[in-house]
Amino acid sequence: MTNSSPSGAADPGGSFTGTARIVRLILRRDRLRLALWIAGVASMVVISAASLLATYPDRATIDAYGSVFSGNPALVAFAGPGYGMDDPNIGVILVNEVQLWGIIALGLMSIFLVNRHTRAEEDVERADLLRSSVLGRHAVAAATVAVVTAAHAVIALLCAAGFVALDYPPVGSVALALSYLAMGWMFVGVTLVTAQVAASGRGTLGMASIVLGASFVVRAVGDVADSAVRWASPMAWPQSVRAFAGEQWWVLGLCAAVGGVLVLAGFWLSTRRDLGSGFLSPAPGRARAGAMLRHPVGFAVHLHRWALVSWTFAMFVLGAVYASVADDIEEMMVDNPVYADLLAQLQGADPTESYVATVMVMQGLMVAGYAIATVLHLHTEETSSRVEQVLATATSRTRWMASYLTLAVVGTAVITLASGLGTGLSYAWVTDDGHQVGRVVIAALVTLPAIAVLAGVAVALFGWWPRHVAGAWGVLAATTVVAILAEVLRLPTWVRQLSPFTHLPKVPAEAVHWPPILILTAIAVALTAAGVWGFTRRDIQAH
Repeated sequence: MTNSSPSGAADPGGSFTGTARIVRLILRRDRLRLALWIAGVASMVVISAASLLATYPDRATIDAYGSVFSGNPALVAFAGPGYGMDDPNIGVILVNEVQLWGIIALGLMSIFLVNRHTRAEEDVERADLLRSSVLGRHAVAAATVAVVTAAHAVIALLCAAGFVALDYPPVGSVALALSYLAMGWMFVGVTLVTAQVAASGRGTLGMASIVLGASFVVRAVGDVADSAVRWASPMAWPQSVRAFAGEQWWVLGLCAAVGGVLVLAGFWLSTRRDLGSGFLSPAPGRARAGAMLRHPVGFAVHLHRWALVSWTFAMFVLGAVYASVADDIEEMMVDNPVYADLLAQLQGADPTESYVATVMVMQGLMVAGYAIATVLHLHTEETSSRVEQVLATATSRTRWMASYLTLAVVGTAVITLASGLGTGLSYAWVTDDGHQVGRVVIAALVTLPAIAVLAGVAVALFGWWPRHVAGAWGVLAATTVVAILAEVLRLPTWVRQLSPFTHLPKVPAEAVHWPPILILTAIAVALTAAGVWGFTRRDIQAH
């Protein structure tokens, strides 16, 4: 079926006919998903902004932050160029702490949501059904752009209102919030273009994510070298708004123009390809599948091998960068005792080792994202009706499910090992102590039971309540808040106990204690077994 018109004939009502109806459909389908994205991103940003006011309450602590940040290439790479650090204020610190991670979140939000309602719909052939009605060629894409951009605007509005309510300067607050909107808008365009180029939804996610990752790397290199190279990265443009440090409003116009060009290019490219195809067609495979592809586990590994490689490399590099600033932690705590709240769960421990233990938890939470995403591929296969073809063969439900669970277990262990190795090697370098590598690798592996519990929640939801599997991400978000911000937010003890990471020994600041590790492992096994049993007892969901 070609893309020349929605039904093979002349478009009766224009290319955007039916856009309003598709907007309503998207809002109905994704009302919970959009609410979680909006609430999650906005609340994390505003909560972080509130915590900074307590962490840096006076001029002395603000100046101490600026002195620690200046000249530290690792902090520059993971925070930004540090505009205004020559004469810092609380707004400059806010930008340095939350802007980069906020724009990354908005970029990911654009990638996932635009792909979900454009290219992914073609993969499962729902787009064919929609376009067989009176629907314009660009109606689905236009509706997706409108809904996702509106969601970005709501996040920006909530962030700006939150900043102002916390008494941050209004002009800088608006500039920072608009930088989020600018990033989201540009990656709406990026994803719409890659949806035309890639041959599948999975390819679209991969290509758009590569653009986002490359943008981060180019920006980091340019910022560390203080080079114009940073302008080759669209991620650097929102940062160049210079919120709270002499705003440059024209950069927002540049972002708006580039995003608009990309969106229009996506519309135009969609008229130059067949529905369900892409400009990059996959090369034909072998006539016969190898022994690996004929096994469910091997097939799952083949499908997700590049995701595993990407996560492994990214977590190794991330760990190395985090550990590279370990020598600065004690100085930051001396200059700003309030900063110690972030490490207060390890009272009496060495500050540097407390920092490493906290880094292990942060990286464990990230790896939990991989584990949950891998488990939820089960739901993707089911909703796309591909599992029915597999189960029509001699493959049982348990064996099919076990293939993805095996991938999740092995992949999580490999990524965790890589994150620990990267952190350990970097920590050994800055401390000139090679024995630290093994200690830090063990600290990383200790987080595996907590990660398994979060993945087990996803398995249980899939097995018993497949329509609510997105709740696994909510559990991860809540766990992240408890694990990282418990002291800053002064959360009560019973709330902290809800996080599986709370019960783990904080290695290397503490010795390994086996009882909590074994208990968390047993809970993870029980949740997983319950999910597998539930899947064997329920009907396959028809979509």
